[in-house]
Amino acid sequence: MSKQGWLCRCGTRNQPAHRKCRGDGCNRSRPRKRVPAHAKVLSEMTREDFATLNVTIHGGDETHCACCGRELVEDGMNQRDHDHRTGWARGLVCWHCNHELLRNHTLESARMIVAYLGRVEWHYGAGGVRYE
Repeated sequence: MSKQGWLCRCGTRNQPAHRKCRGDGCNRSRPRKRVPAHAKVLSEMTREDFATLNVTIHGGDETHCACCGRELVEDGMNQRDHDHRTGWARGLVCWHCNHELLRNHTLESARMIVAYLGRVEWHYGAGGVRYE
């Protein structure tokens, strides 16, 4: 909850520490915190579960990045990649790939971006391939 407290459906702003509404004639409880789907995935799955995804989904092994194929380091800089919209776990990737992935994009939107960049290169005569 915010530092200002929580707002009850009756319109009363309550202190953060209060569990019940202090409004006149209202006895509602403070609403539960919402947990996004991707946070549930991260709390329920272990690093070994993500490494297993590298084998089953990507056909690689648990010691290599599911995205670029580089060997994963042992110092814990590996990232558990997941989709923030659906909550689906995608695999274990290296730090670099996790930060370079297009955030919140789908395969279709990524294809549209590639087509857009291809058209721009084609327009300026940079020798790019025209994707449609």
